[in-house]
Amino acid sequence: MIGRNEIVRRLAIKKYGTENNVGESELQEVGQICDYLVDVFTEAFLENEKIVWKGFLSAEVTQRGERKGRHPLTNEVVTFPPIKTVNCKFSKNIKDAINEK
Repeated sequence: MIGRNEIVRRLAIKKYGTENNVGESELQEVGQICDYLVDVFTEAFLENEKIVWKGFLSAEVTQRGERKGRHPLTNEVVTFPPIKTVNCKFSKNIKDAINEK
Protein backbone atom coordinates (compact mmCIF):
# COMPACT_ATOMS: atom_id res chain seq x y z
CA MET A 1 0.00 0.00 0.00
CA ILE A 2 1.21 3.49 -0.80
CA GLY A 3 0.27 6.15 1.72
CA ARG A 4 0.26 9.94 1.47
CA ASN A 5 3.91 10.34 2.50
CA GLU A 6 5.11 7.90 -0.16
CA ILE A 7 3.01 9.62 -2.81
CA VAL A 8 4.48 12.99 -1.80
CA ARG A 9 8.01 11.55 -1.90
CA ARG A 10 7.50 10.02 -5.36
CA LEU A 11 5.97 13.23 -6.73
CA ALA A 12 8.88 15.23 -5.33
CA ILE A 13 11.37 12.90 -7.04
CA LYS A 14 9.46 13.29 -10.34
CA LYS A 15 9.53 17.08 -9.97
CA TYR A 16 13.12 17.52 -8.79
CA GLY A 17 14.82 14.73 -10.75
CA THR A 18 16.50 12.48 -8.21
CA GLU A 19 16.10 11.52 -4.58
CA ASN A 20 19.31 13.45 -3.82
CA ASN A 21 17.59 16.68 -4.90
CA VAL A 22 14.65 16.14 -2.53
CA GLY A 23 14.98 17.65 0.92
CA GLU A 24 12.52 18.52 3.64
CA SER A 25 11.51 21.83 2.02
CA GLU A 26 10.76 20.10 -1.31
CA LEU A 27 8.67 17.46 0.46
CA GLN A 28 6.74 20.19 2.28
CA GLU A 29 6.11 22.04 -0.98
CA VAL A 30 4.79 18.96 -2.77
CA GLY A 31 2.80 17.97 0.33
CA GLN A 32 1.13 21.38 0.34
CA ILE A 33 0.18 20.97 -3.33
CA CYS A 34 -1.36 17.58 -2.51
CA ASP A 35 -3.34 19.21 0.32
CA TYR A 36 -4.59 21.87 -2.11
CA LEU A 37 -5.67 19.14 -4.53
CA VAL A 38 -7.68 17.42 -1.78
CA ASP A 39 -9.29 20.79 -0.93
CA VAL A 40 -10.23 21.46 -4.57
CA PHE A 41 -11.76 17.98 -4.96
CA THR A 42 -13.68 18.30 -1.67
CA GLU A 43 -15.04 21.74 -2.57
CA ALA A 44 -16.15 20.47 -5.99
CA PHE A 45 -17.92 17.48 -4.44
CA LEU A 46 -19.67 19.71 -1.89
CA GLU A 47 -20.98 21.81 -4.80
CA ASN A 48 -22.11 18.61 -6.63
CA GLU A 49 -19.68 19.27 -9.47
CA LYS A 50 -18.32 16.41 -11.56
CA ILE A 51 -14.53 16.22 -11.80
CA VAL A 52 -13.14 15.22 -15.19
CA TRP A 53 -9.37 14.92 -15.44
CA LYS A 54 -8.68 13.62 -18.95
CA GLY A 55 -6.19 10.80 -19.00
CA PHE A 56 -6.60 10.19 -15.26
CA LEU A 57 -10.12 9.97 -13.79
CA SER A 58 -13.66 11.21 -13.57
CA ALA A 59 -15.50 11.43 -10.27
CA GLU A 60 -18.88 12.64 -9.12
CA VAL A 61 -21.19 12.59 -6.11
CA THR A 62 -24.19 10.28 -6.45
CA GLN A 63 -27.13 9.58 -4.17
CA ARG A 64 -27.74 6.02 -2.97
CA GLY A 65 -31.32 5.34 -2.04
CA GLU A 66 -32.67 3.97 1.18
CA ARG A 67 -32.18 0.23 1.52
CA LYS A 68 -33.00 -2.57 3.89
CA GLY A 69 -30.68 -5.11 5.44
CA ARG A 70 -30.64 -7.66 8.23
CA HIS A 71 -28.78 -7.50 11.53
CA PRO A 72 -26.55 -10.61 11.43
CA LEU A 73 -27.02 -11.53 15.10
CA THR A 74 -30.70 -10.78 15.68
CA ASN A 75 -32.00 -11.24 12.10
CA GLU A 76 -33.88 -7.96 12.62
CA VAL A 77 -34.67 -5.93 9.49
CA VAL A 78 -32.72 -2.67 9.53
CA THR A 79 -33.32 0.34 7.27
CA PHE A 80 -30.26 2.20 6.03
CA PRO A 81 -30.95 5.85 5.16
CA PRO A 82 -30.09 7.35 1.78
CA ILE A 83 -26.51 8.60 1.55
CA LYS A 84 -24.29 10.48 -0.84
CA THR A 85 -21.20 8.71 -2.13
CA VAL A 86 -18.42 9.41 -4.63
CA ASN A 87 -18.19 7.32 -7.79
CA CYS A 88 -14.76 7.37 -9.39
CA LYS A 89 -13.75 5.90 -12.74
CA PHE A 90 -10.18 5.78 -13.95
CA SER A 91 -9.28 6.52 -17.56
CA LYS A 92 -8.96 3.91 -20.25
CA ASN A 93 -5.21 4.64 -20.41
CA ILE A 94 -4.76 3.57 -16.79
CA LYS A 95 -6.99 0.50 -17.21
CA ASP A 96 -5.04 -0.51 -20.32
CA ALA A 97 -1.70 -0.03 -18.56
CA ILE A 98 -2.84 -2.25 -15.69
CA ASN A 99 -4.02 -4.90 -18.16
CA GLU A 100 -0.91 -4.47 -20.36
CA LYS A 101 -2.81 -3.64 -23.53
